[in-house]
Amino acid sequence: MTRRIPILHQAVPNAYVELHPSDARRLGVRNGDRVRLTSRRGSLTLPAQIDGRGRPPEGQVFVPFFDEGMLINEVTLDAYCPISNQPDYKKCAVKVERA
Repeated sequence: MTRRIPILHQAVPNAYVELHPSDARRLGVRNGDRVRLTSRRGSLTLPAQIDGRGRPPEGQVFVPFFDEGMLINEVTLDAYCPISNQPDYKKCAVKVERA
């Protein structure tokens, strides 16, 4: 939906990965550096954002899911809720490394 609303698309045109500043320092990552996220299901390389729109807790990352060119859902869990049949795309463990 975000990509279909011009003002939202202008505000944030592409996906990114948000890192906590201490995690970024430990990895040697600066704003705009490419970061690879790898899980059991897949891998995705995105530009890093540190102290941008949000700040995930230390040890966690955040990736918005609006960018059809950067499908984070291919990296996250493929489990479904047994009651609602909704996909559980909200979380998973990932390896984070500078690309």
